[in-house]
Amino acid sequence: MAVKQADQKNKLRAFYDRRHPRYNLMAAHWHFLEAAYAGGREWFIENIFRYHKEGEEEFGKRRERAYRFNHTKEVVDLIQKYLFKGVIARKEDGTPDVVKEFWKRATLSGHDITQFMSSSSGSNSVFGRVAIVVDNNMKLATTEEGAARPLSVAEAKQSNFRIYSYIVNAIDILDYAYDEDGDGGLLWIKLREHTRDDADPLEDTGDVIERVRLWTRSEWILFEEEEVKVGRRTEKVVREIGRQAHDLGVVPVILHDHTIEAKPYEAPGLIDDIAYLDRAVTNYLSNLDAIIQDQTFSQLAIPANAIAAGDDMYSKVLELGTKRIFVYDPGQGSTAKPEFLSPDPKQAGVILAVINKIINEIYHTVGLAGERTKEDNAVGIDNSSGVAKAYDFERVNSLLLTKAQSCQNAENKIVDLVCRWAGVKAPEEDLVTYPTTFDVMRLVDDLVTAEALAKLTAPIEVRREHMRQMVEKLFPQLADDLKETIRKDIDGWLEGTDVLLAAPTAFGGQKPTAAPGRQGQVTSKSPNKQPASTSK
Repeated sequence: MAVKQADQKNKLRAFYDRRHPRYNLMAAHWHFLEAAYAGGREWFIENIFRYHKEGEEEFGKRRERAYRFNHTKEVVDLIQKYLFKGVIARKEDGTPDVVKEFWKRATLSGHDITQFMSSSSGSNSVFGRVAIVVDNNMKLATTEEGAARPLSVAEAKQSNFRIYSYIVNAIDILDYAYDEDGDGGLLWIKLREHTRDDADPLEDTGDVIERVRLWTRSEWILFEEEEVKVGRRTEKVVREIGRQAHDLGVVPVILHDHTIEAKPYEAPGLIDDIAYLDRAVTNYLSNLDAIIQDQTFSQLAIPANAIAAGDDMYSKVLELGTKRIFVYDPGQGSTAKPEFLSPDPKQAGVILAVINKIINEIYHTVGLAGERTKEDNAVGIDNSSGVAKAYDFERVNSLLLTKAQSCQNAENKIVDLVCRWAGVKAPEEDLVTYPTTFDVMRLVDDLVTAEALAKLTAPIEVRREHMRQMVEKLFPQLADDLKETIRKDIDGWLEGTDVLLAAPTAFGGQKPTAAPGRQGQVTSKSPNKQPASTSK
């Protein structure tokens, strides 16, 4: 019996400590990315480096003076701003009520689904991958045989039943496995959680407690590490502190990636390289600050023969208004005078050029070069060519499109899990559609374009396709049957109509009369003008 207990104890310990090898290697990188995005004064402690000629005291003071514009956070927030600027279409017709309620309050704190997905998208931009857990606040009811069953509508209302979601970042995703022979979904996933012992303000300690939760396709199990006394010594023992079955048939956890990737255990983030470039900029700015300090408060150099024996050198330094002094031997018979030494100002120019280059690369990497100015924020937007800006737009539009597709896939999977928890049938078609383009053309611009196409007598099918895109912008949340009706109307639009009549403003409201001109050209005759006389 004791042997079995020891084996079980060792298995729990091995399970609790186990982490996927790839995630073990990436942990330090993820911690750095998290700190780079969060910023704060603590970031400077680990990320400002001493240069080789610097003393401990000078380094400490330079680190205290260090400053930073958080380009890492700026890039992530700009992408989020563009991604969620467009209209996300969520179908209302035929959608279960439980899904509509979830969209209104997707988290325990009351955030709606758009706010939640924005938070999830921002987190996977930092870490590359996050886990979205869809859970509920009630235990499932049981049948007479003891099997788990979903709550009825009456039971759910009576117990204030709620389905909610929360995000677990990559640092706390410990391990998981896929069903390679089945649907390719998760078999199980192991997540780390943090809770605080603070329910009672007087009795509880307020300590942060670390736990591990294992989600499977049929239940979840919660483990915690506790200190117990074994004889005279104290050791940490892993214990199961909770377990609950569910009848979902799937693991209620979705892996939400920054972009759609085929790699099962890896997902690159948006700032994998940007965070390191941002750190380099901060260190160069700190070095530039040191040059400015030395340029402003130059070092005093005094010939050794200028200091008489017995003089108090510290008093002389104070009289000259500086705390640092450099004494040198001017040579026999020299009449050298004291002077101030300062660094070469060209060094500052080199650092500034490098800083501007790196900052430009940070934003150019993701196609956001237009968000930055040519030199700094006081100069104005850079005057890149239209072709260069077009390529930048295509780069950022491609990035936004892949992120939108990733968010759309994740949100539709969330809808499926919400329906499973509520015990209702999930809709067969996707309820959520994210934008497929992120151009800056507004509806007013589309109307101007439509008028221009009419004036140019563009082909009918070109104008129909443009109208279809306008309808998507005008009515993004239309039901499918209404969209189909409008689509049929557009397909028959201008059918059997003279294209020239479709643009009356181009010809003063009159239809021109076609007449053959020279070399087969078509010209128009004015209805009020008589033909020229042929008589001599």
